[in-house]
Amino acid sequence: MRVHLALAARRAGVPLPSVVLEAAREAITRAFPVPAATVTASGWRSATGDTALLSWSNEPEGHGPPTLASGAGRVAGLTGHLADPGDVERLLAAPRLGEAAVRTGGVFSVFRAGEGQISAATGLTRACPVFYAETADVHVVGSRALLVHLAARAAETASRRPDIVWDLPALESMVRTGYFLSDETPFRGVGALPCAAEITITAGRRAITVSPPPEPRAAPTSRRATRAHVDELADALLAAVRPLRDTAAPVRLSLTGGRDSRLLAALLYKAGIPFVTATSGHDDSPDVVLAGRVAEALGVRHSVSRPRRSEGGGELIVPHPRVRTHNTLFACEGMISAYENIPGGTRYDPTPRMSGHGGEILRGGFLQNQADPDPRAIRRRVDALFGRNADVLTREGREHAQAVASPWRERCREDGPGALDHLYLAYRVGRWHAASRASLLRAQNPVPPFLDNLVVRTALGMDPLWRRSEALIHGVIGAFAPQLRDVPVEGRPWRFTTEARDPTPAERLRSRLRLPVRKETRPEPGGPVPAGKPWNWRLKPSQELLDLMRAGIVEAHGTLKGDGLAAIVDEPHIVGGEASGDRMDVLWHLYTVSVMLTDAFACPDPPDLPSLSIPIPEPPSTGR
Repeated sequence: MRVHLALAARRAGVPLPSVVLEAAREAITRAFPVPAATVTASGWRSATGDTALLSWSNEPEGHGPPTLASGAGRVAGLTGHLADPGDVERLLAAPRLGEAAVRTGGVFSVFRAGEGQISAATGLTRACPVFYAETADVHVVGSRALLVHLAARAAETASRRPDIVWDLPALESMVRTGYFLSDETPFRGVGALPCAAEITITAGRRAITVSPPPEPRAAPTSRRATRAHVDELADALLAAVRPLRDTAAPVRLSLTGGRDSRLLAALLYKAGIPFVTATSGHDDSPDVVLAGRVAEALGVRHSVSRPRRSEGGGELIVPHPRVRTHNTLFACEGMISAYENIPGGTRYDPTPRMSGHGGEILRGGFLQNQADPDPRAIRRRVDALFGRNADVLTREGREHAQAVASPWRERCREDGPGALDHLYLAYRVGRWHAASRASLLRAQNPVPPFLDNLVVRTALGMDPLWRRSEALIHGVIGAFAPQLRDVPVEGRPWRFTTEARDPTPAERLRSRLRLPVRKETRPEPGGPVPAGKPWNWRLKPSQELLDLMRAGIVEAHGTLKGDGLAAIVDEPHIVGGEASGDRMDVLWHLYTVSVMLTDAFACPDPPDLPSLSIPIPEPPSTGR
């Protein structure tokens, strides 16, 4: 992982306050979630001292471009990776950094500094985020939100170790959904730069510009046109993984029974890149069974990682919720719920890794699980996204959620499918996945082809409703690895096999009259694999876990009083409204925010608390 912090004085030629530089160097132990002994530091400062770029890394020497590269009278640092490492020179020299970044292959953000100017840019997905803040004396831009906040607070307070000030209204989204549906952060005054955006500070003045996404073309209406679309995406994916041909060790692919990781397996197979696959789960789960069949069809080694159990096998062993939440907060900076499975920090391993996260971009973003693409149904979906669990909020919290939703509701009236497509990029990838990805970057080398700028640009240039049909990725899988065509996918069949044609005028009339529409379907090759949802201990917890989480929320409420959850969550939901565990997702989110507001970031070391044993339910009887 690489961490960058760019600083610029509000008045040109006036040196940066020394306390800000000192605070930043001290705060890195709180903001960089890796052992301090593994971190190396580098930095640059202008001749007049009014701009600076500080950088830290725990990656081994020689892995990727230099932590700080120089050229064209500037220095630059990147997070993530470039498809072509030589592109760093082009980014150093580019007159418009943002425009250059979104047209450069890879998944990265870039920070650049020179005499009198600093700038930074995100990619088309902002999977590698950029955060920014400003005070009366300095502009602060960085790759870790907490570091940006502490540097800005140092300028405001003249303290080398300032306190954190929370943005309580912004946390309503964390409570409702477990991640941010806005460009806000948990830290007051710190914002996240949008997708495909550049922030530039010149002579103390800030400017933010956003590059517009490509306009989608009409859906293909012939086999030839469809094949052209498939070939275009296939070429972009192959270009995204081309640097991996020289990797020293096989790529490690996390494989499931679904669509997206299967496409990655087919991609690596077609590109001739050595890889191995692994699946996490119980032996009889659909993911494990189908992933094994995919690996067998491609002739690659496959392994299964099984959840940790007690000696007798009847209980699942899980971390104490406080330990789990501590890891999540330090890795993801309070921007994702401890409900999510966030890996712990280990020594950095440069072996490339892949998973299917982000593949929904190729299937229409949030359209991929939108059952009804009717404009009214899409508007209801957006309302539901921003109104989810809003009943737990105070009036102020609900008003904040409505304000955040307003521009997206307006976009729905103009282009509903496009709104769902871009909503997924902006928040599900740009906030949820970006936070989760930070936990991987600290100890791994994740290479996500689906998030590559050129792959995303290619996908966005195609009709989102057609991408939703899944004909595109099905075609690419078939082109890369024809032997996978007969291996069924987990869950529902390929959508284009059940929504194979446009409705007739009579069917449209029936739809408007709310009458049932009969649809012709053709069977999926290989047949579907029926399966119910597996048991999820986070949603079906033991009473011990439930009690611990409830107690943690109530304790935090009593400690913080009016300065904590009560600012955004109605009191009954804090002290007992979720006691039954009917909405465990909300309970996890409340617990995460409670821990964050009380003792998060005080100590990088996790608390020493015992693991819990969760009884595994007996499988239902078959009646035989």
